[in-house]
Amino acid sequence: MLSNPIAEQRVDSAPRTNLDDYLAAFADESQPFLTYYTFAEDRSVQTETFMRGQFLRLARQAAACLVAQGCEPGDRVLHAMSRNHYADLAYRLGAVMVGTVPVTVNWQADDAARVLYKIAATQPRLILTERAFDPGTLAACRQTHPDLSMVFVENLGTSPELPQNQFLRDEDPEHSRIIIFTSGTTGQPKGVQLPYRSYATNRATFEALLDIRPEDRFATVIVNPLHHTNSTAITDWALRRPGSHLHLIERYSTPYWRILADLADQAYDRIVAPTVSRHFDFLAELRETDRLPVSMDVLGPAMGRIDFLIGSAPVGPTTIHRLQEFAGRIPTVRFGSTETCLQVLGIPRHLGETQRLACFERGWNHSWQGLPTCGYYIGRPTHPFTECRIVRSITHGEPGFLEDQEAGKPGYLITRGENVMSGYVGNPEATAAALPEGWYTGLRDVAFRLRNPEDDAWDYYWMSRDSALLIRGGANYAYDQINRELADFLAAQYGLDPVNFDLAVVGLRLESEHEDTCCVTLELKDGIAADTRDAIAATFVATARATVGKGAKPDRLLLAPVLRNFKGAILVSDLKEQFRNSL
Repeated sequence: MLSNPIAEQRVDSAPRTNLDDYLAAFADESQPFLTYYTFAEDRSVQTETFMRGQFLRLARQAAACLVAQGCEPGDRVLHAMSRNHYADLAYRLGAVMVGTVPVTVNWQADDAARVLYKIAATQPRLILTERAFDPGTLAACRQTHPDLSMVFVENLGTSPELPQNQFLRDEDPEHSRIIIFTSGTTGQPKGVQLPYRSYATNRATFEALLDIRPEDRFATVIVNPLHHTNSTAITDWALRRPGSHLHLIERYSTPYWRILADLADQAYDRIVAPTVSRHFDFLAELRETDRLPVSMDVLGPAMGRIDFLIGSAPVGPTTIHRLQEFAGRIPTVRFGSTETCLQVLGIPRHLGETQRLACFERGWNHSWQGLPTCGYYIGRPTHPFTECRIVRSITHGEPGFLEDQEAGKPGYLITRGENVMSGYVGNPEATAAALPEGWYTGLRDVAFRLRNPEDDAWDYYWMSRDSALLIRGGANYAYDQINRELADFLAAQYGLDPVNFDLAVVGLRLESEHEDTCCVTLELKDGIAADTRDAIAATFVATARATVGKGAKPDRLLLAPVLRNFKGAILVSDLKEQFRNSL
């Protein structure tokens, strides 16, 4: 493993505890810390601002509430929220004070069955929720786990504060800070245990990548959901850093762009806005339909003063050109995963605009052995915190296992560093398989690297994902999960027996360079009436899009054989080729 710069900083006689960074960040109670934004039905914006002293008291009240509910160090607490909420963060800071471990719920995708699965996997002591959370899911939790207490965040502020002499002074950086579930490459997500050392490394990584100085008056604008590793990592960074001002938006909505324009006028040295490429698709659509909440004459210069940190999907020419047009600059692309505490690679801030564009263009124009091999620039490892390689194989026993691939030739991206997870909840076999010889191989991303001709550094380029995931809205959805949901819909909607059809989805980049089009291949067996076939062909896409969950909404339908191997496994590559040929 890489040397641990975080651990090496602890050379004084008093060992650092997991709580020290957080308490140091709140030493000056008179500073502003958090501004919380909510939207009314008319899309007007309401704000609530907490000074550091006020937020620290909320966190101490949250900690006292956890203790009052019988929570002890190491106990898990399920955070079942319906949006980004300041109380969610207060309880996350309170968890550090008493040693409990938050467990996230994906309010965009988790149904009652998925929430119950997460409860079974993590055995939480408590459910933390709000009254706007799905009542059917809460009812299912009460019925299945009648002894599991629920605390509503609306009651935060009525509890006493936990005395400082009762704070847990935990010195073990390997203890879990939070558990975040993956989307799951087979439809069954895994609980990722991210320890305190991952988040300490994450802070140092971002400050090095973005060249944030200790004296900078620093703001970050959070609109991505807190249940994702993205917003979890960025908000934990803000909780640890003196002088940071966190702007938390309950969810994405059109007024987001006015909020950004207003913030750019404030006296910040640096403003960081984590986004996904899809946000700029929304912005382009708002401009084209004349629905911008603020004119581009105002928004454009404001965007030029903001560091947009783009991840979760490849960033191609359209997004780059849009940012050049809108903001007059090229964004900072970052790359990572839940298991790596968000950050593995990124574009260092010291690269100028011309250098950045040249890096992107080298990937778009790359070829290998005469064949076009387009790659999307994802930056460089952040020394000394993350390390990366491109290898021939990540499958133990295969030729080329963990052997370096030559420059320019596609292979598998692997990484290591103190940012990497400690393991999966209750799954030592999956943990061992993902971390052979200390390298995290679970990204399953196909990539290549090229020497930069200007400074001789390695630049990394993403090509494709080798796992069966569909990228939509910056989130990953497992093919198997979508297949099951659409098959259930098809059977119910058209009265079909599952034995009478076969269905499989693949994601293809048809309308967007960073969003997958959900392409459904449906094979109808003999005996299905012609009028049923015609009805399915005419209505399936529209009816399903109005019925199924966000991640499973189909975009295109092909009535054709579902291609499988002799074991019955779907031949994803062949299926993609068949769909492309049909177009």
